[in-house]
Amino acid sequence: MTEEAVLYCANHPNTETLLRCNKCGKPICMKCATLTDVGYRCRECIREQQNVYFNAESWDNPIAFVVAFLVTLIATPIISAILARTFFFGWIIAFVLGPSAGGILSQIIRRAVGRRRGRYMHFIAMAGVVLGMVVGTFVGPLFGVYGPGIFSLPVLLFAFLAASTAYQILK
Repeated sequence: MTEEAVLYCANHPNTETLLRCNKCGKPICMKCATLTDVGYRCRECIREQQNVYFNAESWDNPIAFVVAFLVTLIATPIISAILARTFFFGWIIAFVLGPSAGGILSQIIRRAVGRRRGRYMHFIAMAGVVLGMVVGTFVGPLFGVYGPGIFSLPVLLFAFLAASTAYQILK
């Protein structure tokens, strides 16, 4: 009888395993394994495969931030003023137009970066959106556009729906 050598997980050296990554052959435990269509893979091989889809260049993330900031800076006072003047219909407008605005914003950002994708671009774009909303709330009155800014529930609902839509599209 031959006795097989005991394998230990590459990431958890105290955990015995019989499982190996089907791409690189590294021993992995069930905590480290990810089930794919072709078998179990380690996190490193999964990340390596995902890197094929991300082709952003070094300046794409700052471009995404600036574009998101500028579009939101301009849109926040305008949307705030419109929703403040529509009373109850502001809620309906927020529900209907919020996701559409997020889709438009994400397409503007994608075109600005040449349709390239980055692993963290959606986070950076959302930082630009948040900063643009905060600054836009206080800059709007300087240009004669008065509204409650981000201090109104319909505006917050609109912003949440728009930002979450843009986040999912850029992801």
